[in-house]
Amino acid sequence: MAWFGDFRSEVREKTRASDLALIFSVPVLLSLIFLLPQSIQASLILDYGNYSIFNLWSSAYVHRGFNHFSNNLGAYCVLIGPIYLLFVLADERKLFRYTFLTLLLILPFVISLSNIAALGSGTGAGFSGIGSALFGLLPVSLSLFIHNNVSEDIEPTHGVVLFLIAVAIITQIYAGVTAAAGILLFAALLTIHDISQIGLEEVREAAAELSSMEGYFELVMITGLLFLLSPLMLFPQNIAQDGTTVNILSHYLGLLIGFFGPTIYLDYRRRRQ
Repeated sequence: MAWFGDFRSEVREKTRASDLALIFSVPVLLSLIFLLPQSIQASLILDYGNYSIFNLWSSAYVHRGFNHFSNNLGAYCVLIGPIYLLFVLADERKLFRYTFLTLLLILPFVISLSNIAALGSGTGAGFSGIGSALFGLLPVSLSLFIHNNVSEDIEPTHGVVLFLIAVAIITQIYAGVTAAAGILLFAALLTIHDISQIGLEEVREAAAELSSMEGYFELVMITGLLFLLSPLMLFPQNIAQDGTTVNILSHYLGLLIGFFGPTIYLDYRRRRQ
């Protein structure tokens, strides 16, 4: 079957066993922690009123029951594939590794401290803050691939439009249609501005070239669709579910950091070069 032949060949060529080991270490770690005795798992949960430095990090890797664990593990497995492929196909392997490790090692502290400052009391647990950051990383990987492989005039910062569409969906869930429409209007104006900067002809040529890239085009479309579905997966209308409250603050922080952290860095790297 000749379909996607070049795509499959490049994926095989650029995939590294060390990368896969790093990626699969997360499900292994989450599963091992889930299988620990309940008393040990309880010691890993973050108590906002009485915490340790270790709990600020460990709470991201422990879960409250099987549904909590399986939902976060499933989301990770779905998201990490397209993110990794787009980064390595854009020849940004080092950036992927640094970003991935930063999310795993540093982001839990940021989210935990933010929850402590905002909530003050209660407990926190779960991988969803990091999972939300992976959702935020989807449009970064997508726009980076397009910049490196299709058109250098299309920058990662142009992904802000896609991010604003997701914000509009979140706003509609909690604040209604009017507020969401205002954000969509701003996104439309920003789109017009971006196209005027890039050039309409360049945008057309880039779209035509991307659509002709079998395998790559489908990967980009899947990545974009996954990101646009993120508000529905991370921000339920009813935040009280199964006797617990969905921590949408952690979800929103993760989404923001996952998108704007790498985007700001890439913009700084471009200006420095």
